[in-house]
Amino acid sequence: MIAAMRAFEEPPPHHRIAGLMGSAMVERLLELALTREGEFVATRVGNGNGNGGLVNPSIRSSLLLRDFGELRPELEARFTAVLDEVVRVLRLSPLRLHHLELELVAHNEGAFYDEHIDTFTAQPDARSDRALTGVYYFHRPPKAFSGGDLRLHAIAPAADGTRHFTDIPPDQDMFVLFPSWVPHEVRKVSCPSGAFADSRFAINCWYRSGRGA
Repeated sequence: MIAAMRAFEEPPPHHRIAGLMGSAMVERLLELALTREGEFVATRVGNGNGNGGLVNPSIRSSLLLRDFGELRPELEARFTAVLDEVVRVLRLSPLRLHHLELELVAHNEGAFYDEHIDTFTAQPDARSDRALTGVYYFHRPPKAFSGGDLRLHAIAPAADGTRHFTDIPPDQDMFVLFPSWVPHEVRKVSCPSGAFADSRFAINCWYRSGRGA
């Protein structure tokens, strides 16, 4: 019991996959982001509904696009292809994939997202739940921003009151995965140019597990 409790005091499990998409896909994603810049909207916080929640820049400050156009099938295929590996490495229960939920987020000067979890409990009629979170990073070279690390928090503080965490930098073409119940945040980004093209871009991918039989 004591060992189990101490596990909650350690930084949570995660898995990193470098070079997931390759340079050609990174270029295509950059083209998508830059040509659709005018369609990005302010991100929201709230109930997990794609169109719900509220804009609250004191909690989350970034821009969002959900329409991936013709790239979506290929992105879904690549994200789905690593699922079995991740479930094994993280020692998770088998996941009965219902569908993937995707969004493209741009973090520019001063953007951040305070500590939160990705699961929601107030959706009794939902057919699926977020079980596994993946964050895929890309940016225009040369990198023109700093900060924006993904910080994964321990669930509970240690005996001395210290709450441990792991910081993961948003490296080019990197995919980071962790259970959706893990407390996490996006550290503040510094982007001196303020140019949209210099943003920290990330695709948030939620693997949703089906409910029921």
